[in-house]
Amino acid sequence: MKRIGMSEIAEKLGISKVSVSKALSDKEGVSEELRVRVKEVAENMGYRMNIAARSLKTDRQYNIGILIAEKYVLDQEAYYFSVCGEIIKKLDTIGTSGIMEIIKEETEEAGIMPRVYNEKKVDGIIVLGQLSIPYLRLLENISIPLIYFDFYLNKSDVNSIQADNFYSGYRLTEYLIENGHREIAFVGSINATTSIQDRYLGYYKALITKEIELDKSIIIEDRNEHGILIDIEVPKVLPSAFVCNCDRVAFTLMEKLKSMGVEIPRDCSVVGFDNSLFSNISNPKITTVDHNIEKMVSTAVKVINKMIDNPKKVYDRILIPGTIIYKDSVEKIN
Repeated sequence: MKRIGMSEIAEKLGISKVSVSKALSDKEGVSEELRVRVKEVAENMGYRMNIAARSLKTDRQYNIGILIAEKYVLDQEAYYFSVCGEIIKKLDTIGTSGIMEIIKEETEEAGIMPRVYNEKKVDGIIVLGQLSIPYLRLLENISIPLIYFDFYLNKSDVNSIQADNFYSGYRLTEYLIENGHREIAFVGSINATTSIQDRYLGYYKALITKEIELDKSIIIEDRNEHGILIDIEVPKVLPSAFVCNCDRVAFTLMEKLKSMGVEIPRDCSVVGFDNSLFSNISNPKITTVDHNIEKMVSTAVKVINKMIDNPKKVYDRILIPGTIIYKDSVEKIN
């Protein structure tokens, strides 16, 4: 079987081989419409990039490192496993491989740089989910492009791709208030990550906007100082609704409430974030926020690739808007 090359793709589309190369490598110089069309035709024709040959020509590895803290992948249902898979699939469409490295707690504490970096295996690094601040400060000194995915760091020059957690937190809480809820708890350790903190701040803004006083007694911790999930302490007097910082926590809370004889949503409404597996396997299904992961992943891959071509390129914080997915865990009350 004949190997398909860029020349065949160019001939099929009636464009130059240079344009095909730019489109497949996500470089500037072609329109987004043409880029999509070239990739579709390349895939249909069975084109595969020759990574080894490209590496010799360009002195690049065509690998991107994806760093994830061990605490985020303690089981196969972990949210970041699926996100990592999406990043790797998207990288593959531009002829680049993704290499996932799990960063253990002792590695963070000892300040040991990732193997993918020390062994010069990658052209850039995506940090997926927040690592400890001291470790992130060390990473910011590496000599290859670095971006943060799903979080940001204050006083940092590192580009970040993140969901608009503040506005999503605001809208989700506002939705509960519009359904008659005024005693609304927040479940999440607000100093654990910037994502949780921004969701909390959005929740707080909704309370302020609707002139509801913040009750600090129903701001509930969900993880310890190491970021490991802990048992949720349910208030003795139940609020009418809970805003949980993620679907997994919402699922865990609902199971605990049901074990106490609480019926959801009749007795108590619960909402979460992520639109993950947990929002659908729960009974009832959890109203949640979909962060448009496809758009976040696409943007992250595009940014890291452009930074490799131009390391001085600055994007700052790129916010991707989310969408509330209305399911069965909220009940309207008087």
